[in-house]
Amino acid sequence: MSVPLIIASDCENEIHLLVGTWNLSICMKRIKSIYECGGTPIVVQVGGEKELKQLTQLSYETGLHIIDRDFKISDLTSLGRPIVAKVVDRVFVNLPMTQSPLAREIYELCVKMRIPVNTLQRPEYSTFHMISTYSDPKGSGLQIGVTTNGQGCILANRIKREIVSSLPANISEVVTNMGRIRSQIINEDQKELLEAHYEQTAELAVVENNWYGLNDEGWESHKLNKLVEEFHMTERQQKLRRTRWLSQLIEYYPLAKLADVDVNSLNSSSAEGASATNRSAESAANTSDVVDPINNKGNELTTATDNLTSDRREKKGSMSLVGSGPGSVSMLTLGALNEIKTADLILADKLVPQSVLDLVPGNTEVFIARKFPGNAERAQNELLERGLEALQQGKKVVRLKQGDPYIFGRGGEEYLFFKDHGYEPQVLPGLSSALASTVVAKIPATQRDVADQILICTGTGKKGALPAIPEFVSTRTTVFLMALHRAETLVQALLDQDWDANLPAAIIERASCKDQRITRTLLKYVPQVIEEIGSQPPGLLVLGKAVTALLPQETIQFSDARKYYVEQGFDGTNIEISSLADIIT
Repeated sequence: MSVPLIIASDCENEIHLLVGTWNLSICMKRIKSIYECGGTPIVVQVGGEKELKQLTQLSYETGLHIIDRDFKISDLTSLGRPIVAKVVDRVFVNLPMTQSPLAREIYELCVKMRIPVNTLQRPEYSTFHMISTYSDPKGSGLQIGVTTNGQGCILANRIKREIVSSLPANISEVVTNMGRIRSQIINEDQKELLEAHYEQTAELAVVENNWYGLNDEGWESHKLNKLVEEFHMTERQQKLRRTRWLSQLIEYYPLAKLADVDVNSLNSSSAEGASATNRSAESAANTSDVVDPINNKGNELTTATDNLTSDRREKKGSMSLVGSGPGSVSMLTLGALNEIKTADLILADKLVPQSVLDLVPGNTEVFIARKFPGNAERAQNELLERGLEALQQGKKVVRLKQGDPYIFGRGGEEYLFFKDHGYEPQVLPGLSSALASTVVAKIPATQRDVADQILICTGTGKKGALPAIPEFVSTRTTVFLMALHRAETLVQALLDQDWDANLPAAIIERASCKDQRITRTLLKYVPQVIEEIGSQPPGLLVLGKAVTALLPQETIQFSDARKYYVEQGFDGTNIEISSLADIIT
């Protein structure tokens, strides 16, 4: 069964012909939809006086044209716009079952003339169908469409409602704000760059708007995490830096917090950076009690703040490095949950998923590191300084990391930093994504006669350097973290070291999250596959025979004609945190 192509169609100034009013309710909905999208509806073959009266009333607010006669074949080629030789742009057939021959005739003619046609309740006479759609009433531009492709419109409506209800309350502001920042960045950064390098073609390229992460579909998501050497950026990389940061903000940050981001957050000169922060009442009070250093205003507030600071310093702050696991709340340890619930400040990686951040109490301050391409070292220093400042104020600081703190998480470096400043951290392990991801992907990292050893590597060393390439061992499962953004370079280096080009490979993205994606292929195809399917970070690369050990052979036969096999979604255990007490007892 083929899968229909879902598109957003620009119907501005188009003429849509509606034939028949058998189901008047549907007909009126179609008319309103056509009007709202900028088109002109024309109705022919009205059922009777009652229908005509209601349509006439509707015409006053929708610009509806009513032709009170039977449909003529010539209507298809005489009622349209002059610019398209009077051919109508779209046809909606709404006739009773007794007029099926006419519906079929209209369908066949439309197909011959390449006019999109929809026949009510007759998918065999339709080249397109309407889907259950939500349009943001606040006018942000957000639309959400759901279709079951003929399996039930009531079910599609139910699914749509479930999706919409799960969105944050400020989703309109999120969409509007991201659109505003997107436009500003294009005008300020990309246009300047293009005019400097392409001169006369600059305006055309700006209009086409082909930039990392800025289009709804077809954007080069495989370049989202492309390696940018922080201290050796080209002029083009510097110009596009804010664009890349915006792409990663949209991909990683809590959705509701995107409404508060501004362009200044994307400037490297910003001291605070693009942080998603929930200020506690106490923190808000502290930051609002600002004293004018010239006029010496606010002495009373300053005294109260000084007393509070003094009290905090009497109580020494505490520090913990906590692994939050690969993503699913079901894989969060009880120790990690306790730290999250009792922290004053949480310093989180951008990779910590929303489901885990949702566990943070509303009055707890959260700071998310802005580790974007070209800014990793500066962002790391900013995060450490933020944590040290809070510790000196007597706060409990939790450094929350995805996976395990000591598995390519810079946990050791952070441990030494805070220890050297007098705050020795408590370290709580987490399920490493390097190992948990193989489980959720049905990959037995070790299995007799398949794999007798495991190797965990990084694909990106210090300052972006390619790490030492390990030797090839046919009975080993090798996991590369932080590697997908430079897959082409890494794979070539592996092949140069005599790795088997036909070695099974798995690209595992957002492991244990609801939108988990597992793509199986062969080592030699990995770069091409990533470029074709795009990137859904965080992700990792698993190589070895274990990748296909548990799957039927028919799904893992790869060739130039079939380079990969994709599985989407995670069906793991969902745990309600409120029920943990019952589980423990």
